[in-house]
Amino acid sequence: MKKKAIFSSRSRRSRRGSPSWRVSAMMQRFASSRLIKGILVAGVAFFLPVLAWWMEYPQRLVGTLTHSFVEITGKMGFSLAEVLVEGRHHASFEKIMKVVEGQRGQPLLSYDPYEIKKQLEEIPWIRQATVKRQLPNIIFIQLTEREPVALWQHHQKHYLVDGQGVIISSDHLQGFANLPVIVGGDAPVHAPHILKMLEKFPDVRKQLTALVRVGGRRWDLHLDKKLQVMLPETKVENALARLTILIQQKKINPMEVSVVDLRIENQMAMRLSPLAAVRIKGKGKEA
Repeated sequence: MKKKAIFSSRSRRSRRGSPSWRVSAMMQRFASSRLIKGILVAGVAFFLPVLAWWMEYPQRLVGTLTHSFVEITGKMGFSLAEVLVEGRHHASFEKIMKVVEGQRGQPLLSYDPYEIKKQLEEIPWIRQATVKRQLPNIIFIQLTEREPVALWQHHQKHYLVDGQGVIISSDHLQGFANLPVIVGGDAPVHAPHILKMLEKFPDVRKQLTALVRVGGRRWDLHLDKKLQVMLPETKVENALARLTILIQQKKINPMEVSVVDLRIENQMAMRLSPLAAVRIKGKGKEA
């Protein structure tokens, strides 16, 4: 038993100190160092591009190359010579040109059509803009302007309002005197809906001079600047149909009636004008 133990112990020492064991240990250390170096190289390879991008080196390079290319195209003859604008009727030409910042001789490719379009559509009169660069030297702009449908009376001023409820302008209103006046804080938002509805009732629409928003809930119509018609909150079309019948049958005389109340369905109330009230009162005394 003792000899086996001694033999066994010597055998282990001889294997650990043998050349093959030393080679194996060296290979393991070499493999470990290669793994560490590989990890370090991979980390550097990943980190350096991220760092470069974070410090905007590629972007600067691309920007420099793009700028140089644009400058070269300008020298080759692709430079701004003319700005063509179609579809402009009311929008200020000076404001349009300020957005374009058109200077003759600037490289055409230095103008960004998308950015010009975005800024043009911030001008109140312009609903939509299309902007194109036409080589070699033209910027072409196609405009769709807003169409006013009403004049909003607010704080003793008037503003043009379009069919989407957008407030356009308070300047140069002389050509829009035929538009109905709308009154009320939220009138611009709600007026397009009732104006669209009134297109179905031309006998009412052609006499309309003003729309007054009452309590943010309903409308009063003013016809020919004389007759006030009180509409209900709901079933407005039914009330307008009844009003149309009254007009067609000539049962409403603006000289005799000042207010027609249609707020209650299937009922109607009228208020006599002051002159008619005096006349009728006088007839009563005569009788």
